[in-house]
Amino acid sequence: MRTLAIFFVSAFIFISCSCDTKINSKDQVFKKTDNSESLEFWTSDTILNTNYQLVQLMDTLYQFVRSDSFPSESLKREIMWMENYRLQLCSYFETKHSQCNNTSLFAKADSVISEARGLWSIDTDYSTMGMIIKNDIERTRLIFEQFNEYGRLQSICKTENQKNMLYTEFVEWVKLEQLFSMIFANCVDLHFWGGSIAGPVRTSGYISIWQSHVDLYQKEYIILASYDGGWTDTGTFLVPARELLMNCCEQALTEYYYHEENDKRYKSLYKETQNLIQNLPSYVDAWIKARKPWEDEMSTDFFHQTYSRSTSEVLIKMANIISSVQ
Repeated sequence: MRTLAIFFVSAFIFISCSCDTKINSKDQVFKKTDNSESLEFWTSDTILNTNYQLVQLMDTLYQFVRSDSFPSESLKREIMWMENYRLQLCSYFETKHSQCNNTSLFAKADSVISEARGLWSIDTDYSTMGMIIKNDIERTRLIFEQFNEYGRLQSICKTENQKNMLYTEFVEWVKLEQLFSMIFANCVDLHFWGGSIAGPVRTSGYISIWQSHVDLYQKEYIILASYDGGWTDTGTFLVPARELLMNCCEQALTEYYYHEENDKRYKSLYKETQNLIQNLPSYVDAWIKARKPWEDEMSTDFFHQTYSRSTSEVLIKMANIISSVQ
């Protein structure tokens, strides 16, 4: 299990540039690590030589979210870790943009994540493994963005009660996200059984699932912090949105299952997916239940319907994700 002590050691790797990787000061050629758990291992030489410091900083996040203990039941460990990691991103930002002292910690962190996204785009590998790695790195960034948006919303809560409501909602969302990701992954494997395309499709879906909730938090921050009309209300009523998601998951299991496939592992995966889908309603309802006090507390009469439809919008996006396995 990774601890916060490991985080603080890792956080300074990009400063010392020691450990598994050495820089030849004469020609700036890197000796890559042979640790396959490291992001550096999967990063091209072009990217490493362009900004090795940023690769090391992203590697700290990459290894943390890929650990077997992520996410924990309460998320308290992850929230604390992400808060400390945000400070590391800000420290990097400040060394590059010393003139931007008035920028918020959240915006500084966002800026570094965007820079990292651009860094990895300069050398894209479109092979099957390359696409899996590309998607996995993007998912890593989105996980941080999710925690960053959560922290941003926490920063404008006026009472401890509001903070606790938001925390409860976030915990229930991550539980739902984990279950739905398993359902999605299983449906992909059922549909592309034995096909190499399954990896890129599966990892691409993970990105969309996390993004759906990042979008929700970003919309809510705009409404609560300083409403300026920069959002769109594209949701629908909550009950039909919930039913749509359930129906799409059931339909996916029917559409993606090949009855003529006699492989025992395939049939076992089908049974497992059936059980996961049966558990989905309780997870969705737990998240909706956690959303309700937050909606009631934070929304005015004018925005109350918007909050409810924002919840349904996430469910609709999830329904679209499970329906688009191809």
